[in-house]
This record gives sequence, C-alpha cells and structure tokens, in this order.
Amino acid sequence: MFIHFRYNVAVAARKAEEASDKRERLLAAALDLFEARGFDAVAVPEIALKAGVATGTVYRYFATKEALVNALYRQWKQAYNDAVLAPVVDGATAREIFAAYWRRMMVFTRANPRAIRFMELHHHAPYLDAQSRAEGQRYAKAARDFVSAARAAGAIRELDPALVVALTWGAAAGLLKFEQSGALRLDEQTATQMEEALWRAIANPLATQTEDEKGQSHGTQTQGRGADGSGHGLKHGYRTRSGRMLR
Repeated sequence: MFIHFRYNVAVAARKAEEASDKRERLLAAALDLFEARGFDAVAVPEIALKAGVATGTVYRYFATKEALVNALYRQWKQAYNDAVLAPVVDGATAREIFAAYWRRMMVFTRANPRAIRFMELHHHAPYLDAQSRAEGQRYAKAARDFVSAARAAGAIRELDPALVVALTWGAAAGLLKFEQSGALRLDEQTATQMEEALWRAIANPLATQTEDEKGQSHGTQTQGRGADGSGHGLKHGYRTRSGRMLR
C-alpha cells in the first residue's frame, strides 16, 4: 500500500510539472506572437503550434484568447512592478528616488525587451480585464505618491502624475525602439543621459539651481573628494545633493 501511495504521488507530481511546463510554453509563445503581430492578428492555433501543443490544449489552461492575453499581461506587469517599485532607502531625496526607479526600469527593459514592447502595445487594450487593469494601477499609484511627496518638498514642478508616467515610460519604450532600429545603443551611458534629461524636465528650476550651487560649494570645500571622503566623487553626485528629505 505504501509503495502504491508513493507511486501515485510521483505520478501526480509529474503531471503537475508537465501542466506547468505546457502553460509556460503557451505564455512564451503568446508573448512572441502578440508582441510581433498584435493580439487581433494572432489565432489560437498559431499559438498552439508555436508552443508545440494541440489547439485543444490551449483551452485546458485558458478559456479564451482574451483569458490568455490577460494572464500574460498580468504576469509581466506584476514582474515589472515588483522590480521597479521595490522600496527605496529611508530618507532618500526626490532625486535619489527618481534615479532608483529609472535605473530599475532600465535594468528590466534591457533584460526583457519583448515584454516591454508587449505591455506597451496592450496597455490600453479593451480586452484587458479588471484584474489586469488593477495591476496596471500599482504603477500609477506609485507615481502619484512620488509626485505628491516631491512637490511637497519643492523638488519638482507642479505636474500631473500622469505626465511623469508618460515621460518615463515613453522614454524607456522609445529608447528600446531606437536600439531595435539600430539608431542607438541602450547602454549604461545612454540610460544615464536620459535619466538626467528626464529629471531636468520635471525638476523645480529653483530647487535645481540651489542644489547645483550647494554642490559647487561642497566640491570646493572638499577639494574634489567624494561623499565618502575617498577622493572618488560620484559622477552625478546623487549622494552629495542634499535637497529636502522626503518623510
């Protein structure tokens, strides 16, 4: 009896693993096809063929093509939000928080270009369900919280949070498109240059001028030493810009 029980457990585990593998293959195939051709231009049998399964198998895991695209959207939107919106250090300035978010966006974008293009293409699609839209609202809420705190600290202009989302997301997606076309290389230098340009676009000019003056004064006093006193100054001075702290 014990041997029979162990056999049944092993069979159940193997079937669960196979089911998980098929589901992941369907999601991977759907990502490739939806990203390349869009939702409406892809038929379910094409997804099944690319995943190496029968067409009927698709419906064992996803009731409809809409259910499949929503599962795929939520998978990548959640992964993106988890990566980009992870907590930042306590007491960080608005500039430091912005830098942290942007750098995380660039890391994710460079590692998952197809997922970024897929999310951009399907973000406002009418077939996204309430659960998918709720996952999308996590990013919007983080943007609202950041803008509210940064404006209260006098660090950025009086901006609608949606404009900040449009600027950052559009910049990341745009850089990816330009790299795909061969117009530029999305490397660390390009990402850093774009970060500085984006910050200048939203920063309060008076706060920026004050921070620059403080940075110059600090640099004179320390004779070019870094914030840690090592003599190796940070290129962008994120740690040397005092700013007002966000509480």
